[in-house]
Amino acid sequence: MSKEEKHLQTKIRIFEDMLLRCKNFGQAEAIQIELTRMRAKLQKLYFKRMES
Repeated sequence: MSKEEKHLQTKIRIFEDMLLRCKNFGQAEAIQIELTRMRAKLQKLYFKRMES
């Protein structure tokens, strides 16, 4: 696993924790969007590594 993948996984965990603690709907929605982007990026990294 690359350094970038580990960093992204850690960032995703932090954002998931923030989402659980968030009480503001607008902020929660923004966090969900960012989580979706980060998960997609992580998935691309996995596929890229599998192809190599």
